[in-house]
Amino acid sequence: MLYSTFNIPTLYCPFNSQISPYASAVEAHTTQWVQRFGLHDAIRGYKESKFAYMTSRFYPTAEYKRLCLANDLLVLLFLMDDIFDNKDEEAQHPENLKKLLYACLGILREGHIYTLEDWHDRNTPGQDIVHRSITQAMVAKEHLNILAALSDVWQRVQHCTSERYQQTFVQDMLKLFHAVDWQNQNVNADRIPSVADYIESRPLIGGAHIAATLIELAEQVHLPEHIINHKKLMTLTMLCGHLGCWANDLYSLKKEIEQGDTHNLVLVMRQERQLDIEEAINETVRLHNQEMIQFERLFHSLPSFDDQTDEEVYKYAFCLAMIVRGNIDWSLQDTSRYQRQAFA
Repeated sequence: MLYSTFNIPTLYCPFNSQISPYASAVEAHTTQWVQRFGLHDAIRGYKESKFAYMTSRFYPTAEYKRLCLANDLLVLLFLMDDIFDNKDEEAQHPENLKKLLYACLGILREGHIYTLEDWHDRNTPGQDIVHRSITQAMVAKEHLNILAALSDVWQRVQHCTSERYQQTFVQDMLKLFHAVDWQNQNVNADRIPSVADYIESRPLIGGAHIAATLIELAEQVHLPEHIINHKKLMTLTMLCGHLGCWANDLYSLKKEIEQGDTHNLVLVMRQERQLDIEEAINETVRLHNQEMIQFERLFHSLPSFDDQTDEEVYKYAFCLAMIVRGNIDWSLQDTSRYQRQAFA
């Protein structure tokens, strides 16, 4: 059933907007990078999406090269999200999806490196030629350039981060892949998840945890494990992920209804609680605003350690706030990825 008219109320957010002065330059850089790997046509509405403005709002004080790297990586994740959400039966077939994810893990965990030349010349000498040929046979032809792009961006990540950070990032990607597999199983079974299951898995599917992990890479905020795992900071990070996803579900609702995608908090609430669409929207807005108030309170009561650590803790919390604020601003002001006429 299509809903032609509904309004998305204004979401509460107490944090002021910021954006990097490098936004347009990063946009130009990533456009060249996307074209280099032939990803342009695979990303829905790439030019109108203005991903660099999102990334520049998330990490407003990052150095230019690190901001470019973060944006390339986030654009690649958006591309993969589009693939995972594809209603094409071949793309959504569990075995095809697992082959793509397996190949990605080979890059991240085993150090496999693929280049665009590998796809054009299978007779290139080298130790990895057998693996490359197997991978080419395993994954869909249109996904091969994704592996080359991931190889490129992962090498760049490795050049400017610690081994500990890289291990954390790989674990984050594993969480993403497991959540994507959960969503894929639901799609193939024509199953709408429960609200509880959706709230648990949706932030992982959306890569919200990766946006938080990228704070260290982009903004060079370094916190030891026992600090980042402090209860207040873990809750703040979790809320940041929730807030981004609930806002995204509201802003993308019309598009997802039209595409028949039921993995949206509004639609999950509507199904489970037997609500009409406006009631489900209001329930989602209410949850968002309640969690934003909780986020705000935690932001103003950060744990204290020593002066140097406290400064890093504040920087981390500030970046989480910028992700929350930046996601709303990007959705409403910058991108055409969502249909703005549905917003109040």
